[in-house]
Amino acid sequence: MNDDQIIINKLFRDLVKVYSSSKTSIIALQAIIDALDHLECSYDELKDQVRILSDQIKNTQPRMFPLDNIMILFDKESGLHFQSRDIDSTKNGLKTLFKSYLDRLNDDLVKLTHQGLKCVEDGNLIVIHSIEENVELLIPEAKKQGKIFKILILKQDFETTGHVIKILDKHEIDFQVIPEYDLVHYFEQVDKLFIGTQALTLDNKLICDPGTSNIVSECHLNKIPVYLFLKSLKLSHFPASEQNIKKYETKEHHGGIEYKEIFYSNDIVELKLVDHIIMENGETSIDKVHDFAIH
Repeated sequence: MNDDQIIINKLFRDLVKVYSSSKTSIIALQAIIDALDHLECSYDELKDQVRILSDQIKNTQPRMFPLDNIMILFDKESGLHFQSRDIDSTKNGLKTLFKSYLDRLNDDLVKLTHQGLKCVEDGNLIVIHSIEENVELLIPEAKKQGKIFKILILKQDFETTGHVIKILDKHEIDFQVIPEYDLVHYFEQVDKLFIGTQALTLDNKLICDPGTSNIVSECHLNKIPVYLFLKSLKLSHFPASEQNIKKYETKEHHGGIEYKEIFYSNDIVELKLVDHIIMENGETSIDKVHDFAIH
């Protein structure tokens, strides 16, 4: 793995601590468009750099959806813009293509938020724990529309939970923060769990933030409905084993003892534990969800 790949991997992993994977993809697309504006190179160098960028994005650890699928679309659709060897027209054509993906992402988010509003009811106590589209867009929009509900935040790392708190506070949404392990004391009060995902794999596994697997399992066992908010561009063509989940190994010390700690960048959650799958066109079933994948 070269240095550029290591840098882009870390950049994406850092961004998804404070933004949804969709917002991270939007930031990345805007950065690509801006880079094309300032890039000075020959036609052949442009073609080579675009190929390298596409390959690096499709090989991040973990895979970054929906951007991964967008680059698959780009590989298929960008050829027309390389038929002319004029550098300016080629760059303009590529920028137009990336802007169309940006428009699609934003449009899909609007549709997903609209469908998700049906899942927020007056009096609900809704559990969340990470940054995804339901936190950035759905919950603030539900508040804006006058719905009365409360959010129970399961505390994760300081950076992620802090950002969730800032979003809810900004929109004057009633919330309470508890440690993840204390959820057991709230099952009689909780109405539903909202989750997002970085990807739904070909073998029906959700690639989620750390901690999601335990939370979903607890809710499933205690008959708390689990709602997944899923964009079609997050449907992966790869199984969970090929999602490039990052494995970390660190050396730690305690009481004069040195030991190795191992952890992973993401959780894997079985889709069958989800009760409701909400997509841009409404609720869908497990057996039909992959019908919406890009081809």
